Amino acid sequence: MIGVLLLFVVASSASCSILPWKRSRSPYTKEELTRLSDKDIYVIDGEKYIKVATGKDEQGNTIFTYVKVDRYLAGEVEPLSLEVERAKREDVKTEEITGIEREAEQSGVVASAQDQDTEETKTPVVTTPILKHPYLKRKIAVLPFEDRTTFTFEKFGEVIADRLAKKMESKVFTCLVMDREAVRLALNKVGLSLASLKDPAKTTVLNKALGVQGVITGTVYGPFVTSASEAEEEKVSMAIVRIDTKFLDATEGRIVREFVATNPIAGSEEYGALSEERAKYRAVDLAVDNIVAQVVNEINGMDWLTRIVLVEGNTVYLNAGYQTGLKKGDLLEVYPAGDPKGTKSIGKIKVSKLFGVDAAVAQVIQGRVQTNAVVKPPPHS
Repeated sequence: MIGVLLLFVVASSASCSILPWKRSRSPYTKEELTRLSDKDIYVIDGEKYIKVATGKDEQGNTIFTYVKVDRYLAGEVEPLSLEVERAKREDVKTEEITGIEREAEQSGVVASAQDQDTEETKTPVVTTPILKHPYLKRKIAVLPFEDRTTFTFEKFGEVIADRLAKKMESKVFTCLVMDREAVRLALNKVGLSLASLKDPAKTTVLNKALGVQGVITGTVYGPFVTSASEAEEEKVSMAIVRIDTKFLDATEGRIVREFVATNPIAGSEEYGALSEERAKYRAVDLAVDNIVAQVVNEINGMDWLTRIVLVEGNTVYLNAGYQTGLKKGDLLEVYPAGDPKGTKSIGKIKVSKLFGVDAAVAQVIQGRVQTNAVVKPPPHS
């Protein structure tokens, strides 16, 4: 992998003319770059848009819309609605397709689609997995990414982990991102470190100690930044980052999914004296969005579970509580420690108290339970 990246960097140095970031004069004047330097620019359908404020709603919240860069620089008073622009493009595409179909029918080349449609040629319907127990959050540990960049003054592996954790907290309501220090302390107690989790089998330690169900880790290459102008005030910069990502099941200690997340280089374009730094972090944020989009279904597809950490007579203590979504009075099934799929129940418990940051006390109402036993909601709840 490293060899491929080195070849990529060498090739970019030797053959700049074939790369999208070839050095050239900026298409904008110095004055125009100054106007664009503090704006958020988005590349949508191959065209550049600026996000601008258009006023306030009744609650006092700022209303935003999108304006094409060229029209913004031309001083248009009315912002261009992105939705309207997209609708116009769809209308054009529809008219073009309709025209082609009409010509085909007139020439007798294509038969009616209804006559040709068969079970074999129908487009399969993509279905989303049924989300079980959405009110209970799956605990996810986001580890620092291994840093394979050439930067020594910035720890991009940690930067990406922090940004990914914040993004997941705000976008994936079915997960509870674990505090990294709590994860580190749990590992230290058994003589392990964060680096030890390169072995997927060792992630089960986090499941037993903290109730962690998923672990996200990987390796980052980049960001690789390039600029298209020598003058600082006219600089146009873009960046690209590659993140090799792994999603691990901490319940079973195995890799669930491996994938590569990157960003569209045009989407990272920034202007002005600080454009290199801004392009770098824009690339990271776009790649992080890519990761979130690819792991959300894995998280939602997990059956929620936790563990019994202590048994005192008929009283048991769970490593899940208020933050996870448990409530006083919840009835839960108990399964053997080695049965995370919940195939054979050995007892039932009832939550009697929530305490601490995220823990609970429960009473055994049926069966005999043990430390490390698996706890799940009733199968048909």
